[in-house]
Amino acid sequence: MQNGRRLLIGGTSILSSLVALLGVGTLGLVAYFSPWTYRWSQARRLRSQLGRKHVLTLTYDDGPNLGMTPRLLDLLNAFDVNATFFMLGQHVERCPQMVERVLAAGHDIGCHADRHLNAWIVPPWRAVADIEAGYRKMERWLPRDGMFRPPYGKLTLPTWLCLRLRRAPVWWWTVDSGDTWEVPPQPQEIVNQIIDEGGGIVLMHDLDGSEDRKEFVLKTSSLLLEAAQRGCFEIKPLSELAKLC
Repeated sequence: MQNGRRLLIGGTSILSSLVALLGVGTLGLVAYFSPWTYRWSQARRLRSQLGRKHVLTLTYDDGPNLGMTPRLLDLLNAFDVNATFFMLGQHVERCPQMVERVLAAGHDIGCHADRHLNAWIVPPWRAVADIEAGYRKMERWLPRDGMFRPPYGKLTLPTWLCLRLRRAPVWWWTVDSGDTWEVPPQPQEIVNQIIDEGGGIVLMHDLDGSEDRKEFVLKTSSLLLEAAQRGCFEIKPLSELAKLC
């Protein structure tokens, strides 16, 4: 009888320990991934504020590239509009002249890490190292606290702390253009969505991808620029949104 009681007590103790470990593990995971939730609160706030003020920001990730970035710059220049480019360190290293051209045209630039590693997939030290490498390769043009956009929109506690130490503002988006989706939407669908919302921050990419993808980005950008000309909204770079929001 006593042996049975000991087994019962021992089993209860093991179960309690497992429950405690599970609880600690769950809390650890929540803490690790919790900075990502800021994305949703930021997007909700910006969607509301920019919609009321009818302001739109065009953002382009993953450049600069010699094939696509110049075409975008020519288009933006034709409409006398400034955008924001989140650049990868490895691409900046390959074509620094494009960074100079983007800045000379009056556009914002920000860091998008070095090799676009997904912080939710790679070990935390690799994700942090990727961010640091991106800033290091952009240090000629971007200050230590220059704006940042997380690759894939993913943040973890270590990457968030890395950016906090830099005092770097983190920017996501309110509308994904779908230019990297397996089947992109029609450009006019995205434009209609943004017009209905009154503005926002749209995510696009100046990748050197297929010609169809490039044309999608150029067409979507052109339609948004034309909508701004009609008075649907005013286009401003991210650096100016900080003053508005």
